[in-house]
Amino acid sequence: MNTKHIVPALFFVSLITYRLSLAPKALAQSCTNQYGASVACQPVDLTVNKQVKHPTGGVFVENIVASDTPYSPGSEVLYRLVIRNASGETHNPVTVTDQLPPEHTFVSGPGTYSTPGKPGGNLTFTLENVIAGETRTVEVLVKVEPKTPTKCDIVNTAKVTSPARPNGDSDTVNICVSTVAPTLPVAGFDDLLLILPFVGTAIGGLALLKKK
Repeated sequence: MNTKHIVPALFFVSLITYRLSLAPKALAQSCTNQYGASVACQPVDLTVNKQVKHPTGGVFVENIVASDTPYSPGSEVLYRLVIRNASGETHNPVTVTDQLPPEHTFVSGPGTYSTPGKPGGNLTFTLENVIAGETRTVEVLVKVEPKTPTKCDIVNTAKVTSPARPNGDSDTVNICVSTVAPTLPVAGFDDLLLILPFVGTAIGGLALLKKK
């Protein structure tokens, strides 16, 4: 390389190095442990997704809001927990805690319920050897307390942890309960006019059958 080209090149490299030294350094993400100390965050690769079965649709949804069909007091509600290991390692054991609200009483599902026969307890169970990329689905059946008033802030929380991921992951699902029974639409005069031709046809058909 010609000498007259070396000096500008060195100057350019020095300028870039100086600029980089002035740039703010990226801060490592930190989390707080149970003792209040700052620690490096662990990747959220062990996750739980909680869903609830819709009262009328038969499908599982993320939440049931005020505009949806609500559950009624005393009815059973089916929840689904989807636990996924998106890491490259096997988690063993995986501990799942399903915290039921005061409006729910446990009916059936895996594990141990903390307050049998009473509402608002914790359901805890473990999954063994959840391998990398694996997804497991667990369903939990509960019952809405008969004295539950009309409300739309009933929150159910699920959490998943493992020895390698003590912070784990959590997810919530919200449902609505209503003490008002749904009303069926009443047929009006216009509806009767629509079905009159079919009634006439049916009567005519019966008359022909009698003649035969």
